[in-house]
Amino acid sequence: MKNPFLSRHHLPRLLIAVAMSAALPATAADLNKRLKVKQDLTEVVMGQVMHDYYLGKGFSSLNGILTAKAAGILSDDVTATEILLGDLYTEFGMPDAADNIFSRIITRDLRSETRNETWFRQGRLKYRQGEYFEAERILNVPISSTEIVPLEAERRVMLANVLMGKNEFDRARDLLAPIPMDTAIGMYATYNMGVAHIRANQPEEGVRLLETVMALPVSDHETNALKDRAALAIAYSYLQANNPEKAREALVNVRLEGPFSNSAMLSLGYAHFLRNDQKRALSFWLELMTRNPADSSVQEAMLLAPRAYEALQANQQAFFGYKLAAQTMSSQLAAVDQIITQVKAPAWLDQLSPSTDGVRGSDPLDTPRMALPSNPTETAFLSSLFASHTFNEAYLQYQQLRQLQVLLAQRHEDLKAMRDIAGSMSRRQSLLSEQEKRVVAIEDRTLALQDYWPTLQSRARTAARNTRNLSGNMSPQDRERNNQLEQLEISINRLSDSPLKEMLVNRMRILKGLHSFDVANKAPRTQNQMLVELTRYESELRQIRKRAEALRQTLEDSKRISKADIVNRTLAFDKRLDSAQKGVEIALTEHRNYLGALTIAALEDKRSRLSDDLAQAYLNIARLQDSALIREGQPAGGIQP
Repeated sequence: MKNPFLSRHHLPRLLIAVAMSAALPATAADLNKRLKVKQDLTEVVMGQVMHDYYLGKGFSSLNGILTAKAAGILSDDVTATEILLGDLYTEFGMPDAADNIFSRIITRDLRSETRNETWFRQGRLKYRQGEYFEAERILNVPISSTEIVPLEAERRVMLANVLMGKNEFDRARDLLAPIPMDTAIGMYATYNMGVAHIRANQPEEGVRLLETVMALPVSDHETNALKDRAALAIAYSYLQANNPEKAREALVNVRLEGPFSNSAMLSLGYAHFLRNDQKRALSFWLELMTRNPADSSVQEAMLLAPRAYEALQANQQAFFGYKLAAQTMSSQLAAVDQIITQVKAPAWLDQLSPSTDGVRGSDPLDTPRMALPSNPTETAFLSSLFASHTFNEAYLQYQQLRQLQVLLAQRHEDLKAMRDIAGSMSRRQSLLSEQEKRVVAIEDRTLALQDYWPTLQSRARTAARNTRNLSGNMSPQDRERNNQLEQLEISINRLSDSPLKEMLVNRMRILKGLHSFDVANKAPRTQNQMLVELTRYESELRQIRKRAEALRQTLEDSKRISKADIVNRTLAFDKRLDSAQKGVEIALTEHRNYLGALTIAALEDKRSRLSDDLAQAYLNIARLQDSALIREGQPAGGIQP
């Protein structure tokens, strides 16, 4: 499927680069040739693509590759790019497109390592699609024959899972054995190998491997959960071998607050029950009954606790225990019916992970890979479904489609804004001719001033050099007045000291100051002042030239936009977006129906088990009632005609 919403993320820099390369003179081109300078943009584009990919922006990375291919910058011959594109197609739920790419790469003349890695990616794709027969055929090709690299370890684990699904436990065990345990996938491989040994009727070796997993140091949540699973698998093996003591020793390693604590408590009670320690078994089952009644282990404990009471000859407590179990099963059946009604509602899937619903700017490839329900009853009923590979793959694609739906709506808004701007510019098209005249007039005046500027500069510098001192710039009238003031000052100084003389001296000082100010105000500016102003005017002239160039560029852009008919082009894009949105709506409906069918099937299976447990509880109640009647010498209810 061709993606019509290719990102224009890289186009501006590509156009700039092309424009710069086209503007190079012939000498620069020859120099580049002699220096062997690379002039292709492949590395630049792939650098941005990989940058987006490692930042978790897979959708931008995917669009970057497709855009570069459409522009002719990247070709189908670049193996590394094609492998990345195939991986992105796989992540985005487009297996057919990914399969076509991997099949095309495999036919090339490649190194054996590259070919094997491509085979692995195609096998992983088939495994994720649930095509296990085809996945087994492809994954049989090793990636490395010398050492267990991470991809080789992952290949062995996937292939071993396929083989264990076919009950070929010996082959699965042989595949997993060489994987070292010092990595996360190595720990899972050791666990799977232990389970494969147990299923291949080699419990001693299987338990030994599982014990190595159980003995791992306390670490992150994932490792601790794997330790609990290993302890639980060991206990199941010992319980099947009728060795409750060994099973109990393994079960005490399971955390009380871990995800497998309910199963461990149920098994601990059963281990004590097999040792005829009914009181001890009863303590575990009664504690388990205080937990979430939607959990299958809790429901099983509700039927086992009355059985322990019967073994202790406490028939009355057993009777009320079965009665409580019957009431609980009835309420859980009602809860199942309520959840089925909710599942049939269109908004049920969107409520599983509400934090990611409709987030602007979210990458469609960066979505939750698991359902995250907030209802504990729903979680307990559907825990096995939510953990299944089939449900999570479909749910991941549903989330990606939801994010794509939000992205398409954003593109609609962007196109509408672009169309509004283009329409406004089209309406102003009649004003362009008048504006162009004004721009031409400004350009002419700027050019004339630019041509005349050297002459102005020369005159200003000459005037600055010819600037004289203040006294040399006096006019004859100013000189006459200055002489008069000097004579008058001499006459005043000849007077004897008195208040009148002091007053006349002050007035004379004021008159001389006013006269000097008048002379200075009429004098030409100094050389420094003139040079400073000359520099300022020159800077203003440069700014005027830049503004004139900007006006010309704006005018040319307006002409091009007016001629580009953007309004009609955006309308055409709108039609493509509408078509894509309809396709997304259809795909969302298909995924919604498929996931709903999977969920309802799981709930119907749960309803069937609850109905069986309810019937068993009622039968046990009737059996205890009949036994009580027989002990009292009365006919049993079940014997009545």
